[in-house]
Amino acid sequence: MKILVDLDGVLVKDKEFNIFEDSKEFLGFLKNKDFKILSNNSTRPPEELVNILNEKGLNVEEKDILTPLKILPEYLKEHNISSCFVIGTNSLKNYLSKYVEIKDDINVDAVIVGQDKDLNFEKLKKAISAVFLKGAKIIPINHSKIVKDSDGLYFQGSGSLAFMIANATDYKEPLPNLGKPSELFLSKALNKDEYSRSVIISDDFYTDLMGAKALGIKTIFITTGKYKKEDLEKTDFRPDFIANSLKETEDILSSLGM
Repeated sequence: MKILVDLDGVLVKDKEFNIFEDSKEFLGFLKNKDFKILSNNSTRPPEELVNILNEKGLNVEEKDILTPLKILPEYLKEHNISSCFVIGTNSLKNYLSKYVEIKDDINVDAVIVGQDKDLNFEKLKKAISAVFLKGAKIIPINHSKIVKDSDGLYFQGSGSLAFMIANATDYKEPLPNLGKPSELFLSKALNKDEYSRSVIISDDFYTDLMGAKALGIKTIFITTGKYKKEDLEKTDFRPDFIANSLKETEDILSSLGM
């Protein structure tokens, strides 16, 4: 049995990666189990993310974490993408520059869409023009709809921004999802025959839990992140379990024999 644990809103409480008071204890509970920490983080390379989490007091290794940035270089190579315009952080650009040419103009093979707090009109204009005028592919790092910032307010996720660009340019191709809970992403954490014997813990039923449950993975919705229990009433989705803390999550996992 494999336990899949979302990072944001489950182990860390904000964009500064400050951990919840019971995160260390919960990670200790997981240490002798088959687990993987999942993150749709598009701002930092995996090794940088691991270093930050260790500085915050979570004892994790790079093998414990799966992010879309572990998948992206392989995806770009498979689709013959050699040049990109990137909406995202400098850390993301530096990481991708090891694999493709990063350009600040519209003559590119693809537009990579990540989280970018410095997003502005010029970046959007170049991204849209690259797609509309030059036929660039749109590659969102994940399909996240909305992101909770450290001040408690919300902004658009990479997925929402990518679909906006697609809508503006009348883009006809399906947008790939390199993040959770796509099969492409989960195939790096699970074999298909493990789906029914695995569980995912997340605060995001739109991005994570709905897709995972559709694949037969058990779902635990934890209320410590961006969505609360009452937000479920706005949907037709019902998770297998609801937890209000990592201690309650630990009890649920124990009851499942995990």
